[in-house]
Amino acid sequence: MNRISRRQFFTGSAALAGVGLVARLDPSSVVFEVAAAAIPQRPFGKTGITVSSVGVGGGGRFFEPVPTDEAGAELIRQAIERGVTFIETAANYGPADDPNRAERRIGLAMKTHRSRAFLETKTDQRDYDGAMREMERSFKLLQTDHIDLMFHHAITPRDIDRITAPDGAEKAIRKLVDSKTIRFRGFSTHDPAIAIALIKRLEPDALQLPINATKVPDFEAEVLPLARSRGIAVIAMKTCGHGFFRKEAIGGTFDSRFLADKNPALHRFAPPAEAFDKPHPQPGDFTRYVLSLPVTVALVGMDSAATLDAAVRAATETPLTAAEQRSIRERAQVFATTGYWIPRPSQRG
Repeated sequence: MNRISRRQFFTGSAALAGVGLVARLDPSSVVFEVAAAAIPQRPFGKTGITVSSVGVGGGGRFFEPVPTDEAGAELIRQAIERGVTFIETAANYGPADDPNRAERRIGLAMKTHRSRAFLETKTDQRDYDGAMREMERSFKLLQTDHIDLMFHHAITPRDIDRITAPDGAEKAIRKLVDSKTIRFRGFSTHDPAIAIALIKRLEPDALQLPINATKVPDFEAEVLPLARSRGIAVIAMKTCGHGFFRKEAIGGTFDSRFLADKNPALHRFAPPAEAFDKPHPQPGDFTRYVLSLPVTVALVGMDSAATLDAAVRAATETPLTAAEQRSIRERAQVFATTGYWIPRPSQRG
C-alpha cells in the first residue's frame, strides 16, 4: 500500500496560509482489512467500494458520556474488531472547552486500526482558507494521511452560496480530492430541500441526513429516491433520535446542551415520560427500520459497549418485512416531538 509520512503530507509544495496540503496517495490503493465479524456490507454509492451497514456515530453520544480519551479509543477499536468499520465524526465535536475531543479519541484508535476503517469527518468552515486550516487540524488529530469522506457540516440556506463561491470551502475539499488525500466528498444537512438543491449543485459522492422512524416521510419521500437514482451514498444519522428515544433521556439531563439552549421547547431535550407506558419501538428497532431503507450506513451514537452490542445485533438480524416497518413507524410516533432536531428554516425564531 502506498503510504506517505505525516511530515511529507504537511510539507507539500502547495501551501496556503502556512498549510501544506498536497499528497500523492492513490485512493484505489487504499485497502481496508475487513474484520471477521459478519456485519453486512453495502455499496458506497457508485464508487465501487463497500462499507459496513452500521457505523460509529462519533458525535455527542460518543464524546460526552464516554469518560476518557482511552475509553473512547478502545470503543472505536472494539467496533472495528467486530466489523463496524464506518467511523463518523466532525471537527468541533466536543464540549465548548474541548472541541477536539471526538477527533482526538478516534485518532488514538487510528494509530493501530486505520487500515481497517472507513473514516469520515466534516468541516464547519465555509471559506477556502478556513476549511484548509480546519482540515489540516483534522488530519493531525485523526493521526492519518488520508480521509475517506469529507463533508461540509450541517449546511443551511445561507451556506450554499458561501461554500460554492470561488473562494469557498468546496474548492478546498476538491483540491484535496485532486491531491488524493481525500477520497470522497459531500455534505450533511437537516433539511430535505437543501439536500435536493445541493445534490444538483455539488454532485456529491455522499450525503448525511437525520433519518428515523418518527420523521416520515421527510427525507424518505424525495431525497432518498433522488440519491439512489444518482448513485449517491446516504449516511443516516440520529437513527435513534440522538439517543432521546431511550428511558435514560427522561428529564433532559441526558444531553448537556439543554443547559445553554435558547429554545428548549423547540429542541425538546427529553421524551415524554408517558411514552414508555405505550407501545414503542426499542433502540434496535429504530436501527433496523433505517437499515430497511435505501441507505448506505445507519449511524449509531456510540456511547458504550452495550450500544455497540445492540448495533451489531441490529445489523445482523433478518431484514424487516413491510408490515414490521409499518408497525415501527406507527409505534414510533409516541416520540415524534422528541429529540434534538435542528429546526428547519421555516421554524427558526
